[in-house]
Amino acid sequence: MAKTAIRPVDSALRALPAVERILSAGPFAALAAEFGRDRVKEHVVGHLASLRAARAPYDETSALDAVGAALANATSSTLRRVVNATGVIIHTNLGRAPVDDALLAEAAEIVSGYSNLEFDMESGERGARDEHLTALCRALFGCEAAVLTNNNAAGTMLTLAATAAGREVLVSRGELVEIGGAFRVPDVIQQGGAKLREVGTTNRTRARDYAAAITKKTAAILRVHRSNFDIVGFTETPEIAELVELARAKRIPLLYDEGSGRVVDLARYGFATGATLRELIAGGVDVVTCSTDKLIGATQGGLILGSDAIVARIRRHPLMRALRVGKETYAIVAATLRAFATQKHEERIPIYRMLATPLDALRARAEALIHGISTRPERSLARVIESRCALGGGTTPTETIPSIAIEVPGSASETYTRFLRQSIVGRIVDDRFTLEVRTLLGPDLPLCQKALRESAPATR
Repeated sequence: MAKTAIRPVDSALRALPAVERILSAGPFAALAAEFGRDRVKEHVVGHLASLRAARAPYDETSALDAVGAALANATSSTLRRVVNATGVIIHTNLGRAPVDDALLAEAAEIVSGYSNLEFDMESGERGARDEHLTALCRALFGCEAAVLTNNNAAGTMLTLAATAAGREVLVSRGELVEIGGAFRVPDVIQQGGAKLREVGTTNRTRARDYAAAITKKTAAILRVHRSNFDIVGFTETPEIAELVELARAKRIPLLYDEGSGRVVDLARYGFATGATLRELIAGGVDVVTCSTDKLIGATQGGLILGSDAIVARIRRHPLMRALRVGKETYAIVAATLRAFATQKHEERIPIYRMLATPLDALRARAEALIHGISTRPERSLARVIESRCALGGGTTPTETIPSIAIEVPGSASETYTRFLRQSIVGRIVDDRFTLEVRTLLGPDLPLCQKALRESAPATR
């Protein structure tokens, strides 16, 4: 009987080495030392299965590359550092406020070891984590008590759950906002167990509208910061003092979802004056909630500032445990608030360094970035231009301040994509790609200069 000829494909499949033989090879042994033998074996088996399915021969170099790439993807996060050259200082999509290395180092002394997160150092017994910021917030904001949650929406929901569950909360129709990710104020109120009672109209709400809506079912008045938009034209909104007077007369609390965390007046940086957290508390607002990663400039969190009586109810509420934060957030927020308390925020908090940098310094920074990119002016890659910079984070939705940018000629969309591959996020304005200088951090500068040089046309 004639022997059946062995097909080349079958020969290639039979030539696939055993898994153990592959793992014992030097290059794969190095992978096993880095990722662990079992995990490497899992991906080697997967690679061999793909070769069998494709009826392809085994090649050690290709296998090493494929398995190494698969291991890297399986054991790493897609989260990475990027350069913010968008001109939006508090950029929600880019992680909002950056945290200074010195503040992180200060927080790391607490986070890297054990801490007294829930331990009373005087009694030697269990303590309460939600009291660590109380003294600092009293000094900085003038409140009686403070609580930290995982974000501002959580802080507002928890406050409503503790003060208005099953009862009505009065909110102006012009303040029923939707923030990023389709997250709406009415939903927060509902999840807090309260019942929304709308007052006024979209563009005009008066103190008497609130007064007319108050009944025995009313638990509180809620004022909400208009995040990401503003209403202009034929408008009217009652002053805080009017609402404080009404709330006192009706013996119900006035709650304020301030949102942005305005610790200092932004007028000195070119924005309109607005009430600070301390001014709201001093003005008689019973509870103020805000984000800690917007104008406070720390990591994500929600600060609740208010009276001892209401904050005590918040601390006792069952949701407090679900919405609380860990030692890392406490440490970073405390270090950041301390910078305000010592009046060193422009030195220690990046977003305030950005705001405080004068235009001349920004222009000099931009000139330094494009210096030497091309030796011939007519072939220069980039030029320095005047621009506008936004604060972002829904803090001052209709305002911008003067800034300086670098314009990169060429196709705006193609240039945007090219810089994005180097983790540099610029912006396109009037079909021009630009790098905004105000939002660049120190470590970003050499990365931007390198990207600009690589984009420069060759000179002769």
